[in-house]
Amino acid sequence: WIQDHAVYRERMMAACDFLLAFAVICLAFFCNASPSPLPHLNIQHDLVSISGLSSGADFTVQFQVAFSSILRGSGVFAGQPYHCAVTRFDGEPTLPMCSQMGCTPSTPGPSVPICDDCPPGQTLRYDHCKNEPQIVNTQLLADNARRHAQQGLIDSVENLKHARIYLYRGTKDATYLKGSMQKVEDMFRDLGVSDILFNNTTPSAHSWPTVSYGTPCGRGVIEACNYDGPGACFQHIYNGSVPPVDADPSSLVEFDQRPFMTPDNNGTAHYNETTPHVTGLAPAGYIYVPKACATGRPCGLHLSLHGCDEEQYYVEAVHHLGFQRHGEANNVVIMFPRVQPHGSTVQTQSGCWDAYAQSGADYAFKSGAQMHAVRDMIRAVTGW
Repeated sequence: WIQDHAVYRERMMAACDFLLAFAVICLAFFCNASPSPLPHLNIQHDLVSISGLSSGADFTVQFQVAFSSILRGSGVFAGQPYHCAVTRFDGEPTLPMCSQMGCTPSTPGPSVPICDDCPPGQTLRYDHCKNEPQIVNTQLLADNARRHAQQGLIDSVENLKHARIYLYRGTKDATYLKGSMQKVEDMFRDLGVSDILFNNTTPSAHSWPTVSYGTPCGRGVIEACNYDGPGACFQHIYNGSVPPVDADPSSLVEFDQRPFMTPDNNGTAHYNETTPHVTGLAPAGYIYVPKACATGRPCGLHLSLHGCDEEQYYVEAVHHLGFQRHGEANNVVIMFPRVQPHGSTVQTQSGCWDAYAQSGADYAFKSGAQMHAVRDMIRAVTGW
């Protein structure tokens, strides 16, 4: 009887374990459990960085310039210079505000709603910095950054002298034309940055390059190019970093982005005075916390930003770019903020980060809706 009772008890305990596991699965997958708040971790002041692709790279540049006092460096996978999309250069023609993308019933907002030095009702060619890099005057852009710093709109540009900048453009990139990323390097050098690593020789398209994951090199958003772009970015910013190790899948969790949204997070049906208050954040992003960082050890923090059309690849990028492997090896937390399709422009409805003043004239300043939101995410994790 005692033996039978022991068997019975063992089977009951196994059944209970099964039911508990099933309940957890139900809670996580079927019951739509809410994402967790961002954890408060022991992040060192000199170990915070950011990188991004495409619109995320545009945003990375303006975030690096605006918040230079808190950043160690940044990685720009095909981006444009600071405040470039809305800056009119010498001799550049203007166009009627609604002569390009936008101003339609489905996308009522214009693509470039703000223009420095344009006549009323006029704007600039969309993507002039990407498509016509020869017109871009980086000294003018650097002077604008200095003026914005003097006005208190961004941090002192003197901080940039200590920044470590990684730049990347694939030779088959048809979105950011040849010469466009050189303007990013020139602008940073005009602002006193000397520690810049620029790879413009890998035959990728407009993408993150990896060693072996993704589509064939030259075709896609994540491409197998026998080159670890995220790793090269990470190693340049965190000089002296050790080689990557396997990441722990259980250390990657969704975090709640709702605390960082403006009241009008998703935008309005028509482009009007309420549009500048739009963050466009998705309900959740992802964060990876290495084992050592979860126990209170001093760590770094790196943010990786997606580009437009993020619904097609965001989760794939989170899991396969490889930032977590470098983060685990070097005690650096990896955060993946996320913007969702929103608003009233072609770009916002594609889930782009704002580099065109579509979220307000202060889009590139510390007060900008998305800029302020991302800074608050960093503050939530660091406490400063």
